[in-house]
Amino acid sequence: MADGYNQQEVSNYLKKREIKPNSLSTIEKELKKLKKRFGAHTIIHLFMILVKEGHLKV
Repeated sequence: MADGYNQQEVSNYLKKREIKPNSLSTIEKELKKLKKRFGAHTIIHLFMILVKEGHLKV
């Protein structure tokens, strides 16, 4: 998603490479867990938190 892919595209990417779990539902659940863990309200908020804490580099 950091490269601009939406959740469905990430799911398709994982499926093409036979990486499991790869369902859209799983991706949505993982994002929800990450938002909760980092106290983010939106995906953009999560992204900013991860960048500020050094988990992602831009």
